[in-house]
Order: sequence, then structure tokens, then C-alpha cells
Amino acid sequence: MIRKRVCAGFASMMMAIVMCAQGVSTDAEMERACELIDMPLLCINTIDGEMPTCQVVTAPAGCIGTSITDNNYVAGRMVMTLCGDTLYDSGEYEQSVSGMRIKIRGNSTGAYLNQHPYKIKLSKKSDLLRRGDEYKHKEWLLLSMYTWNVKMTREYSNLLNIAGTVAAKAVGVEWTPSYEFVNVMLNGKYQGMYYLMESVARDECRINVSNEGFIIEHDPFFWNEDGHFFKTNHQTAAYGYTYKYPDKDDVTDDVQTAICEYMNEFEDCLYGDGDVAQYIDMESFAKWILVHDILGTDDGAGCNKFLYKYDLPTDATSSKLKIGPPWDYDSCFRIGDGQWSKVHTMSAFYYPKLFERNDFKEEYLRQWDRVSSDLESVLLDGLEEEYEKYHTAFDEGIALHNKFFPGEGVKTCREQIDELKKLMSQRVGMMENLTADLFATDVEQPLVDARVERILSIDGHEVTKTTMTRGIYIIVYTDGSVRKIIKK
Repeated sequence: MIRKRVCAGFASMMMAIVMCAQGVSTDAEMERACELIDMPLLCINTIDGEMPTCQVVTAPAGCIGTSITDNNYVAGRMVMTLCGDTLYDSGEYEQSVSGMRIKIRGNSTGAYLNQHPYKIKLSKKSDLLRRGDEYKHKEWLLLSMYTWNVKMTREYSNLLNIAGTVAAKAVGVEWTPSYEFVNVMLNGKYQGMYYLMESVARDECRINVSNEGFIIEHDPFFWNEDGHFFKTNHQTAAYGYTYKYPDKDDVTDDVQTAICEYMNEFEDCLYGDGDVAQYIDMESFAKWILVHDILGTDDGAGCNKFLYKYDLPTDATSSKLKIGPPWDYDSCFRIGDGQWSKVHTMSAFYYPKLFERNDFKEEYLRQWDRVSSDLESVLLDGLEEEYEKYHTAFDEGIALHNKFFPGEGVKTCREQIDELKKLMSQRVGMMENLTADLFATDVEQPLVDARVERILSIDGHEVTKTTMTRGIYIIVYTDGSVRKIIKK
């Protein structure tokens, strides 16, 4: 968490204003300005000053997307300071001992953004967010600040990652990556303001899988993985599964065969109307899509879908396949009014098929019922909490960022948070109508559930199935849980 320092605030804001007014823009002056802001400064110096580079590559015939290649790691040292105090020092690079490596990451973001996103790999585990030893890890990300989005004023946002994080926490997904804002100097050159964020990786405090488990990604950029991918029987031609764990270089033929067989068994069950609950964690899948529906994301092809399983022993169903965390929030709020998120309806992934099933709809609606009563206030309060935590440093940092990346930081934190609040409220209202229609679709199904204890009208009077007229009803189950239905 960013600490409040005496050196921050008015003095650093004045420095930024003076720099903009006088046209001062040398890297040394930018570094001094960054040191006055109540935000960590990452100074990365690579061996011989080598800069990370990449080459843009386009998809072969039959595939989709633009990505990057030749984005090799560059080794060096990283020092993180706050107002001159050292928070972290990797030391000089020595393989597996000290130092760090950095490379350009991403697909279209790595290829096209003015501000390159980066992946950092430390030689020795550390928690760069300074929370405790249990959070130590080698892999970290620097995500770019700018997100183009036509639904936002000036057609951009710096805070969609915050909106996504707040929504994921409100729904209660198993793990949501943590972050903070930082400024970055690379080989003495100012790179801008970034999200320093946890990467999707195996760890007890990230995605918890055993040595025998796996983490894979439903990936439209599989064609850029040098053959390290597999395809399943029901996957469309534009997709393959790539590896987050084990590392792609450590995946043996036997491991790939076992994972592929499990995924095919699950898919055959799903598309054959079998009992998919024996293969997947229905709650995990329901929460993931609920986040995207609340946010109204419009990217069914690219919103990264990470699937993971704790282990893969001989009994393949001893642990269930889960999905998460939600990721890639560039397209938040872009879906049309009154529509589900694109991934909810796009046949390239499993959700349209899952929503044909009563058991999955029941789970989705159970998750909606669990959060819906106070969802809007939880979301708005969550956004306001992030504002209170970051707004002073954000406004000062983004003023410097905008000097080197014009047009990418002209909106204050307050303006952006208020805009997100308005869009969040609109989506919650739409979700009320969308879920009501989904409730009404199979009104008979919940009523014949053996767990039903009572049926109540909206004003609390008990009714029976035969006396129900048009309206909203509350079903009380034997385990104490409740849900709403609409009878039309």
C-alpha cells in the first residue's frame, strides 16, 4: 500500500506544474520529480544498458490476432524507492541468486501501445507490494496505464483495472491480483506510470495448484507459442490451450496427453449433456462470468480465460477444473445496453453451452442472489476506497506520465472514479432485468427442487405452487439459502 509521506502532496504537485509550464523534460529531472511523489519509483538498469525489444508478428491463415516475438529477457538490477527511501533492491544480476530480468509482454498491447507493458522475473522471490513473506514471488507485471475505450470520456481510461478488481472482489472470486501504482525509470529513461501487479502464476497466494496440477489458457495466440499448445475436440480453429503451469518447456508428452484427455472428457460431457459438475467447479465458473456480465465486457475472444486444476491423478475428477481470475478489462461497459457480456453468448468458449443447462443457470442465479441486494453500494464503496487510497499520488504521477505520453493522462482520478461509478450503477440496473428474464425462463425447475422448504410472495406471505400468480417470489431452501424467481 502507498504510504503517506510529508514530502508528497503540495510540493510534488507544484514540481509537476512547474515542469509542464517551463517545458523541462530531461530524464534526470523526471527522476527527481518522481522522487517527490508519494508513489514508489522503480529504477531498472540492465547489463550494458540493453533495452528490451520485440518484433510484431501477425497470425497465420486461419488464426486471429497480432502479437509479439523475439521479446527475450534482459538481465539487470532493480531498485524500488519511496521519496528516497529504499524499499527493495534486487542486487546486481547473478543467475538464480540476485538481480532480475525484464521483457516486453502482451499481444496487441505489446505490439501497439506507446508505453510498453513488461514482465519482470526476479532471481530471488520477493513481495514487491510489501505485504508479507507469504506473498513472495518471482514473477511480476508492469501494466500500461492507458486503455482505449469508446464508452469513456475522451475514449480512454486509466482505471479499468481498478473497476475489474473491485467487481471481482465484490463477487468473491477465489483470487484477484493485487497492484499499486509506480513510476518507472529504465536505464535512466522515464517510462511512465504503471500498474505494478501480480502475474497469473502458480502459488498458494495466487493460483493454488499442486506439483501435479496445471494452469492453462484458452488462447487465441496459441500460434505464437512455438508448438507449445494443444487443441481439444470442441475447440474452434482459432483457439488452442497454452501453458502457464507447468512451464511450457517442462511439459512432457505424457503430461500434455493427460491434460488434453481430461479437457476432452469434460467437453464431451458438456456437449453430450452429461453431469459436468463432476468435472468443473460450477461456482467458480458462475462467479467468473458474473463479473464480466456486471462489467458489460465486449471482448469474447480475448478476455483471458485461465483454467486450472489442483491435481491430475489417475482419478481425474478428484479435484475439479476452475476458472480465474478475471483478467483483461479493456472492453468494460462497451457491450450494448441490456445485453449480457460478449463471452456470455459467444460460442468460442463454454458459456453458451453452460447456460443451456438448468444446473448451471441455478448456480449462476444463486451467485447473483448472494450479492445482488447490496451489489451497487459494494461496488461504489469499493471504487471510493481505491480513490481514497491512491488519488493524490495518482494525480501527481499521471501529470508526469502525460508529459511523455500526451493525451494518456488528462483526466483526474476523481473524474475517472465518478465515471466508473455511473457506469457501474447503470450495469447493475441492467443486470436486474437480465437476471429476471433468466429466472423466468425456467420457473418450474426451482419449484420442483427437493430442497424447497417454502415459497414466499414479495411481501412475505407464504404461497404454494398452485396459488402463484404473476409476480416476484422468494424460494426458501432447507439449508436456509434463498433465491428470487419471476412468474410471468
